[in-house]
Amino acid sequence: MSEAAVRQRIEDWAKAFRARDIDAILSVYAPGIVSFDIGPPLRYAGADDKRRAWKAAFAAYAGSIECLVTELNVATDGELAFAHSLNHVKGTLSGGDTSDLWLRWTACFRHIDDEWQIVHDHVSVPADLQQGTALEDLAPWGASA
Repeated sequence: MSEAAVRQRIEDWAKAFRARDIDAILSVYAPGIVSFDIGPPLRYAGADDKRRAWKAAFAAYAGSIECLVTELNVATDGELAFAHSLNHVKGTLSGGDTSDLWLRWTACFRHIDDEWQIVHDHVSVPADLQQGTALEDLAPWGASA
């Protein structure tokens, strides 16, 4: 039952992402969320920081954004749950270029006030450590970037 509830929260989050609905997105996060997101700064602390991050992310896109959660794994134990997935995010940027990224996402949920809320998440792309650059053109086996 807990795993199904966490999976539903993730589906609600993805649906809100595609709809660009910041309030619905934030409803999945705990007020004290600590987030290591893909863009700067190194850490977001609290729902207000996370709201600013989502506003900036959506401002970077000109129109609709595709978000597909794949390879989702969820484990629950009591009041905590852990989830990780590979997420495909694609859309047209404000400058007209297309962004097509596969992101790694990890989240820790806590059961708070009878609801699963994300208390920590981490979004990243792999890096070429020798070149010091992000590898934005990778995709899972069998998927196109």
